[in-house]
This record gives sequence, structure tokens and C-alpha cells, in this order.
Amino acid sequence: MNDYFLPREKTVERIDELCVRLFELWCEERKLVPLAYLLHCWPLTGHDTVVVKRLADAMSDLCQFQATKLSARESALVREIIGNAREIIGESLPRGARAANGAGIMWARVRLAKAAGQVPAFAAADFLDGPL
Repeated sequence: MNDYFLPREKTVERIDELCVRLFELWCEERKLVPLAYLLHCWPLTGHDTVVVKRLADAMSDLCQFQATKLSARESALVREIIGNAREIIGESLPRGARAANGAGIMWARVRLAKAAGQVPAFAAADFLDGPL
């Protein structure tokens, strides 16, 4: 294995540990909405950037649209997941910026859709789903 992948692999393991903690916490407390966001993109199937980006986007959406459903402890865990995921995919958050940035996430999804050749339907769905 190349040394390049070792830090990424450890970061993915840390993300997975945090997701397990959140999964157990949300199952115990029966918080269905945050659990649905998590189960939409977890468990991770590898350490490629598309899978990790999907998790970061889902957790960012959770922070943005369902912030009232999260305790301070849960918010900290979610922000740590987002930070670790952004480190892997090479996106950095501006200093002092909130973790959930809906417009930035939307445009990142559109860029990924362009690469996959799915621009019209994917972009239209994103524009209709959330606020700008």
C-alpha cells in the first residue's frame, strides 16, 4: 500500500467511528430525522472521494435544515465528520464559516453531476429542493 493512502484511510476510519457513535446515539434516543440523514450515505463503502463527499453533503444538509433536532454534542460530532470528510475530498471551509453551506453544496453537486453527464435533471432537482 502506498503511504499516500494511509492518512486518508485513517481519516475514513475516524469518520466511520464518529458515524457509529451517532448511529448508536440516535437509535437509543429514537431521533428518526437525523438517523435518516445518516443512513442515506452510511456505512461507507470505501475511501474514494465520491462516497465521502456524499456523507459530507448529507451531514451539512442535516446541520443546515434540521439544526434544532441536534444537541450540542451531536452537532460537534457532525461538524467533526464534515471537517474530516472535507479534508479527504480537498475542500476546505473558510475560516469562521458554518459547516453547512447550502449554496456551496448545491454547486458542488452540480459540478459532480456535470462530470457524470447528468446535469439537466440533477441540477433542476437541486434548484427545486432547497433555498438559495
